[in-house]
Amino acid sequence: MHYLPAQRLKLYRNFKAIDAVDCHGIVRFFERFEDGIRTLDDDEYFDCAFTYTEALFETGQYGKNVVMCDHLLELVITQNIETWDGTDIYAKLLLRKAASLHQLAEYARSAHILREYIKIYPNDRFARHFLYTCLTRQKPRWLAKTRAMAISLAFLAVAAVAIELFVVRPFFLDYYEKSLLAHNFLLGSAIFVLAAGELRQVWLCRRAVGTLARAARDRQQQKTSPEE
Repeated sequence: MHYLPAQRLKLYRNFKAIDAVDCHGIVRFFERFEDGIRTLDDDEYFDCAFTYTEALFETGQYGKNVVMCDHLLELVITQNIETWDGTDIYAKLLLRKAASLHQLAEYARSAHILREYIKIYPNDRFARHFLYTCLTRQKPRWLAKTRAMAISLAFLAVAAVAIELFVVRPFFLDYYEKSLLAHNFLLGSAIFVLAAGELRQVWLCRRAVGTLARAARDRQQQKTSPEE
């Protein structure tokens, strides 16, 4: 359908008349009149599409938000848009996409985007913490094995307590202290193995984020420092 200039102006005006907090209304309007919105001027279309993208996130439509973030990132690059409403729009869209992927439990994809983001903005503390969160949500095989070992030791401790109660105490009282030591050792080992695995995971994630950020800062300093 061909839209005349007056029709495009009316369409844009009606879109902007929607209350900014009415995210569901924004989503409904954009999806109903998307063909017409695509005929708007570049700035007007980007304004509508960005507002729609933000509304998708606020209404929990994270899959659609990821698709729109990719579309807008392409426009930002091709149209050389550096800021929008005084905000670094490229950075904002990257973080929004990472947040949507995180909500979709796609932690590896979210972490990948955040790594690329930190390479550009290494001093962003929020992004570093966000990446750390994504990394901790990913459970490597060694951590699963550690947890399985801890659970096995805990079951052995329970079995040792049962033997102590129903066998050692009634029939082998002389071995009571040894059985007590055995189940305490097994229980303590289970707690130690579990705690050690979780602490190692935390340390590895923090180290990975810190190493990435430091390397990115060093590269930026090398680029900005005058050649000797």
